[in-house]
Amino acid sequence: MFPDSPAQRHEDLVRRDRSVLWHPFANLALWEREDPPVVASGEGVWLTDVDGHRMLDATASLWVNLLGHRHPALDRALSSQAGQIAHSTFLGATHEGAIRLAERLSALAPAGLTRVFYSDNGSTAVEIAMKLAFLFQRHRRIRQGRRVPATFFSLERGYHGDTLGTVGAGGIDRFHQIFGPLVRPSVTAPAPDCAHCPAGLLRSTCRLECAAMAENLLEAHREDLVAVLVEPLLQAAGGMIVWPAGYLARLARACRNLEIPLIADEVATGFGRTGTLFACEQEGVSPDFMAVGKALTGGYLPLAATLVRESVYEAVREDPGTFYHGHSYTANPLACRVALTTLDCLEAEDLLAAIPEKRERIREAWRSLDGAPFVENLRFLGLIAALDLRKRDGSALIDPVPLTVLREKARKKGLLIRPLGSTLYLIPPLSVTPEEAGLMARLLADTLMEGDRDGLFGRTS
Repeated sequence: MFPDSPAQRHEDLVRRDRSVLWHPFANLALWEREDPPVVASGEGVWLTDVDGHRMLDATASLWVNLLGHRHPALDRALSSQAGQIAHSTFLGATHEGAIRLAERLSALAPAGLTRVFYSDNGSTAVEIAMKLAFLFQRHRRIRQGRRVPATFFSLERGYHGDTLGTVGAGGIDRFHQIFGPLVRPSVTAPAPDCAHCPAGLLRSTCRLECAAMAENLLEAHREDLVAVLVEPLLQAAGGMIVWPAGYLARLARACRNLEIPLIADEVATGFGRTGTLFACEQEGVSPDFMAVGKALTGGYLPLAATLVRESVYEAVREDPGTFYHGHSYTANPLACRVALTTLDCLEAEDLLAAIPEKRERIREAWRSLDGAPFVENLRFLGLIAALDLRKRDGSALIDPVPLTVLREKARKKGLLIRPLGSTLYLIPPLSVTPEEAGLMARLLADTLMEGDRDGLFGRTS
């Protein structure tokens, strides 16, 4: 039985959590000293904890929630499907929901992606693409009498998941460096981060020298490369790095010219986050493989998919037994049904067209931060907004304690955030109203101003 008061219930649940659970991406020693929210319910873009305190879900529950919590159509789809069947194996059997969703994804995706392989999270979707790319290259190179490549190309500060294959292609040392002995490293190019240009240039006068760096590496390692693996337009976990216009198109063109397959990891960027259904669309890029997940089910259930070209399917089909890969919950009927309804709602509610107005509300609310010595590199892409924090003396904000304090201050104001190191960001559900988007931004700005007054970024001289 729970204690009587909300405060006692909160305290009891946190104590029990600490005695039995291991949370992801957590500084365990710091986590054990925190007083986390205990979420009890959600509605729209709001979450409510067991104390009855309401908070705006400013990260869309780690970028998965697309249409808001307790969306009526998604609730109905889930309930209706549960009344038929919750799950049946996809090994040696099929079902209508998986077929319809694959048809829908292929129709919506960049041209040429005709085959769909289901899994249950973004890491596995990317890992599948990596395996299939290797098999495709193996098939092609053997027929050509050439050496089979075994190395991937990726970007610094890239993130593609936590399975061992994707760890090797990752570029965030604090996540994966310790596992280096277990993985095969990739050829890595500098991240196209205009705020920290790898060539030391300004975007207003550069000629995309960062793209030239990637092109030169591709040329130098072309015989060794299985595929190029990137997050198009936005390296999310790496610090919300927004790419300069034209970089993706140049990279894709180099891949095509050198006959190196391109894998687009759209797990974080897919389904409207960047302003188009898929980020690749913005530069007319059709990759050879595309991984999607996160928002595919509107944040309701784990489901991911790897989309590939027909030529890849045919190559693997000619070599039976080489791709024995699968998951127990592959093509889960509940998840497929909710995903189909999510795509219906995304179209019917015209959410992509509403993004510019909501983005401007965030931009306007952040004008109060203009000139603040502890804020730099305000950036926007679709309905994603981010900024970087620095100390008042201009040095990097490395100590995690100020960030923990800022999270708590924001929570008390009614805003749930999740900093990425010194990067703070807003990724609300696409269903957020303009007023709610503006409120999120104002609450974050107020939190930073309060933190500055409290000396979190150093004292004024």
